[in-house]
Amino acid sequence: MSSDTKNVLRASLCAALHHKPIDKITIKDVVSECNLTRQTFYNHFSDIYDLVEYSASLVAKEALDNKSDYDNWQEGFYQVMVLIKDNHRLAKNVYLSVYRDVMHKYIYEVIYKYIIEIVEKQAIGMNVDQKHKNFIAHFYTLAFISLIFEWVNNDMKEDPQDIVNELAVLVQGDFQKALTKYAK
Repeated sequence: MSSDTKNVLRASLCAALHHKPIDKITIKDVVSECNLTRQTFYNHFSDIYDLVEYSASLVAKEALDNKSDYDNWQEGFYQVMVLIKDNHRLAKNVYLSVYRDVMHKYIYEVIYKYIIEIVEKQAIGMNVDQKHKNFIAHFYTLAFISLIFEWVNNDMKEDPQDIVNELAVLVQGDFQKALTKYAK
């Protein structure tokens, strides 16, 4: 039941985000939308930030599941962008709010986890210090986030597939090349 209640609260947050910016949404707005009590909200989340993170984690997990290898990273990145575009009003409301830093932090954590898995798989059989693998993942995470945020800021006009294709040209072979240079 706990997971069901969390998902009801998540759906209520998403519904509210279609009407107003996230920094204007209160816990009262969320629980009123789904006919639950404030105490029910607090039984599952500490605040709106916590609910936003939970919602984002589900979306990211759905988009990135089974795509954390070098051959499929483009599909995962594309799926993230499509989900953002499908929820453009919600994404723009979060992007334009005081929650942008929280959004950036969370997206960083999600994408970093995704990229470090790819880097680790590419490094199998190589003797590369963990700090170098972490740096590669950090660098590409920042690049991907910057592309996403610029795209959102420009009202998501460009086709996500075009962005992913451009990025693929730049990234093709770079993880392996960097790992080889760092290998002992």
